[in-house]
Amino acid sequence: MILLIVALLFVNFPQQTPTSQISESQRKQFIELLGTLPHKGEFFTDEAVRTAAPYLPVLLALTDKDIEGLDIYPFAALSRALCNVKENRVYATNHFGEIQHPELKLAWATMLFDSGNSSSEIVRYLKAALKSEAQAKSLAEMAGPNFKDLKRRILATHEN
Repeated sequence: MILLIVALLFVNFPQQTPTSQISESQRKQFIELLGTLPHKGEFFTDEAVRTAAPYLPVLLALTDKDIEGLDIYPFAALSRALCNVKENRVYATNHFGEIQHPELKLAWATMLFDSGNSSSEIVRYLKAALKSEAQAKSLAEMAGPNFKDLKRRILATHEN
């Protein structure tokens, strides 16, 4: 009976899976799932977020190769929607160093910083990104007219 309960916990709460243990098969399944998630316009519904939440470790484990040839926007839009949920922000903060895709990592860093869920690791990452011409340009595109304020806040934040 105890084994059954433990097994059910792993099925219902797979967010505890380290991203390093995500298989290629799981990545492909998640990418297929992404195409089926309900959305209104370009935004994912609350139902989509609930469905995708257990797959957060898979999303964070995706690489350039996994997404090659695909539009990054749905992955970023889902990331934004997932980041609105506290448990997902905590997980992403705790596993930030495991995020594989560079654009998604920058997006998550920015979202976590803006939500107040950043860590010293995230602040260091964002400060380094501001020193990189390409990453600073990406940050500016993500932040839009708020880029100057974002940059000021990042640079003013002390790492613990």
